[in-house]
Amino acid sequence: MFENLFPINLYHSYVVEGEPEQTANIILRFLEDRGDIERQSPDTLLQIYESLTMDDVLEIKGWHSQLGITNGKKVCVIAAKFINREAEQTLLKIIEEPARDTHFFIVVPDASLLLDTIISRTHTVKIVQSGDKDLEKLVGDFMKMTPKNRIEKITEIIKENKDEESSGKLRSYATNFVNEIERVIYQKFRKDKNNRQIIFILEELQKSRSYLSTPGASVKMILEHLALVIVI
Repeated sequence: MFENLFPINLYHSYVVEGEPEQTANIILRFLEDRGDIERQSPDTLLQIYESLTMDDVLEIKGWHSQLGITNGKKVCVIAAKFINREAEQTLLKIIEEPARDTHFFIVVPDASLLLDTIISRTHTVKIVQSGDKDLEKLVGDFMKMTPKNRIEKITEIIKENKDEESSGKLRSYATNFVNEIERVIYQKFRKDKNNRQIIFILEELQKSRSYLSTPGASVKMILEHLALVIVI
């Protein structure tokens, strides 16, 4: 499948729609296995962000301006859930004038949120990934519940998935839970990109995912907070 998406003669820039972190790593492994790039090549840059900022893009720009160390391709894989407009404008300038034998892969959950000028200068592909149907149903039901019932549901989730409050199993499930809520909210955002309440919820989801990766942070408190602020 990937051979059809990314032929031997690679285009200079791609926008890839998929789950950012997982998709970025799959692309990199594919290019390594096919022989486009060496494993752990110094001419490969893999960057995964929650939100891509102007400072991040300036680092990428610096990498792009440097000459390659090997005789092969230079490959940059950028994965982000959010890219702010200022960062997008600078990223656009980079891909408008790519260095020789340099290839960019910009991985985002929803390509339609990018600037039209970026889309017009790249090849856009979608990586189809199967979802967790049980989790989709849980989140669908959760979104329809009252705040009180949401809190009760979170108590059930905690009880079913933890050995202790900081267990890896619980944090992993909670992160997937937040990601699925985010996917649902993104669909609403696509239809109403100026809705301040939806933007606020997306920001809170981003913060919650960051908190879930912080040692000692209470998973229960993080999810209960979301239960109260997700109001659409």
